[in-house]
Amino acid sequence: MQISGKLTEADLDDVRRITRSKFYWLKVLAVNWYGIVLLGAIVGATVAALMGKTHPNWTGLGVLWLVIAAIVVWISYRTKKSSIKGLAALNATRPDWISLEDSGVKTNGPNGATTFQPWSSFKGWRESKRTLLLDMQNDSFMLLSIAEFPASERQGIRQLLDSHIMRREQH
Repeated sequence: MQISGKLTEADLDDVRRITRSKFYWLKVLAVNWYGIVLLGAIVGATVAALMGKTHPNWTGLGVLWLVIAAIVVWISYRTKKSSIKGLAALNATRPDWISLEDSGVKTNGPNGATTFQPWSSFKGWRESKRTLLLDMQNDSFMLLSIAEFPASERQGIRQLLDSHIMRREQH
């Protein structure tokens, strides 16, 4: 079974979901607590003003909301641009083709470079909607994009993996 080694943005998003820790969003909130508190104060002031409980400086409040909107747009743009650059850099280091064989996993890179990992190099595998992660003994993983395969071929890949390495539970 031969699988393309290159990833799409959707594949990378899928990998992020499967490898993200349970406490990822809690950590994001904890690290950014000051911004959340400030945003809460601005929302509270705006709601109080709209309900007529305070008499704010509407121009100043409007400027604050414009600054917040500009920050959100800028962060979205930078994140998207960074993601595209990161994907291009990642694909430049990935093999062109990954072959699942009875003896292990063979990769074929640019300029004829090849590598081989026997099944004993892997300690388990995980599946998501678009990707398979083969967990290696050295705590890294090999990523396979299976989005292009129909369900019948995916089942064949699952059976091959089950016959050589153990399926791991998602966390």
